[in-house]
Amino acid sequence: MAPNTAAASTTACPPPAQSHPSGSLEHDETQLWKDLSVDSWKNSVMNKDSVFYDLYIDTRRRIIEACAKHSYDVVVEVGCGTGEVIGHLDELKTPRIGVDINPDFVTHCTEAYKSSKTSPIEFHVADAMKLDEWWAFMGYDKKYKAPLMVCPNNTIMIMPEEIRDTVIEKMRVVAGIEGRIVITYWNGRMFAHGVMGYYRKNSDLCGTFDLTQDHVDWEAKKIETRSSYKSEWPTADDVCRWMASLLIPVELAEPEQLDTLEVDHVAEVGMGVYLWLKGISPQDSSMGSARDYYDDKDSQTFYRTIWGENNTHIGRYDLFAKDPTLANADLCTKIRRAQELQEEAFMETIKGHYGEAKVRCLDMGCGYGGLLRNMDKKKMIWSAVGVDISGEMVDAAARLSKDNKNLTFYRESYMNTSVADEGMDLCISTEAFLHVGPGNHEAVLREAWRVLRPGGRLIFTDIVGHPSAPPEAKALYERIGLQSFQTVEGYFEVAEMLGFGELTFEEHSPNVSIHYGTVLEALEELWDKKGINIKESSKDRMVDGLTKWRDLADSCLQWGIISMRKLEETSLSRTPSVTVFERSPST
Repeated sequence: MAPNTAAASTTACPPPAQSHPSGSLEHDETQLWKDLSVDSWKNSVMNKDSVFYDLYIDTRRRIIEACAKHSYDVVVEVGCGTGEVIGHLDELKTPRIGVDINPDFVTHCTEAYKSSKTSPIEFHVADAMKLDEWWAFMGYDKKYKAPLMVCPNNTIMIMPEEIRDTVIEKMRVVAGIEGRIVITYWNGRMFAHGVMGYYRKNSDLCGTFDLTQDHVDWEAKKIETRSSYKSEWPTADDVCRWMASLLIPVELAEPEQLDTLEVDHVAEVGMGVYLWLKGISPQDSSMGSARDYYDDKDSQTFYRTIWGENNTHIGRYDLFAKDPTLANADLCTKIRRAQELQEEAFMETIKGHYGEAKVRCLDMGCGYGGLLRNMDKKKMIWSAVGVDISGEMVDAAARLSKDNKNLTFYRESYMNTSVADEGMDLCISTEAFLHVGPGNHEAVLREAWRVLRPGGRLIFTDIVGHPSAPPEAKALYERIGLQSFQTVEGYFEVAEMLGFGELTFEEHSPNVSIHYGTVLEALEELWDKKGINIKESSKDRMVDGLTKWRDLADSCLQWGIISMRKLEETSLSRTPSVTVFERSPST
């Protein structure tokens, strides 16, 4: 992983440093290139003794076979490097385009690989972070309708971590609904082989290092040399969890799968891990997902200014009588105190089942991690993990919890976590499950079932649809990208199917309209006083949404605490950790 390579090379080491997304240069890697020819990099990975040689050959084979079976009208390699993949597909009649942010590589490829009428190929300097804009600027969006987008041989992991999700997003958008993308990674299970078989042998290219924690993290499968070259090797399971955090469901295929499956899948083959995904239309881009909404700067400012940097729950305004000081409090204080009262009530529900015993707990959609911190403060936690798809919120949760040694936070989807089977006594969540929609709630509850010990409980709050909601409810669920809301009965039906029992719903629905009305009033007051630094367009969008939630909540929504207990396993409680696909007979 190089500090700055938005469209990095597919060679095992990075190209010269480029501007960081923020505009600064984190590290000048150009010294790596001053005394080395492009061929030096190419030969380090493509000689027959290289640990990567077989993977390059297999990657080429799969691309050729994919083009033979499908009507892809162009192959595009993102981060083409020295062209060791796209430049060696001459038997393809499909046009090929290689892009890289390093002009030296593009010049090399243009000179080394000649285009012909029967096998056209071209190379361009382009930034993968703006791939869709560049694609349209070049007119390729009009010329090609079914691209096969390729980003092979750990290029994605050489890029800075903060841009990887966006690059995958851009590749899927360029691929469109008729195209597909394939990304290959160095296989984390082979990390030690790579350290000794490649990095040790090529220290003149990647930099020198010691086999100590200062340079090699064996557990995390990361390396950073003295020249600041970085790389990270994920396993197939790591890639599955990563995709789940992007709300992209993928199958985990049989190891050493020789055929390329048609479903979105991850396959581990020798030194590589292959990820195959369908393309998407621009309007289906996950930039409109919950993750991107919560990571948005104005959204973060909105939550931190009004809710505070602790939690973003609906509060218990019906409990204000317990605190007479709230009568004259400002609106933001009321919102934050209502949250605290809700958390206190939620923790009492937990204590009703667990008493004073400390628990191992998973917070599914932890946000800023405030609920776990409060539980830890009240000595309810033995150990806890919080997961959230928002990197901004996970970073904040970790920072705010630095003194809570029992708490750990990960950017993961609550539908596919890294928590061990039966490793938790309790799973909790607060208004998070609605974001994935009813169609994914079986996967949510199944993940809770998987991580809970026998007899463990899932206790959560969520906004659900009223069973007799009027058609106006559509204005609410469509606003957050859903086709409908789940209902309490819908949750219970899925829960019973998976083997949960002792199902209860403690309703506090009137608070929803009060909550959104109070937040709306606070936002408008802050805006008038110039007390919140967000764009006017963002403010207008928020006001419109909050108004709808306030006005429609009483007739359309229910809210409260849902509780269930893991009882007897059913045939649907678990899914295999590895899906084995039957190969179709050859014709």
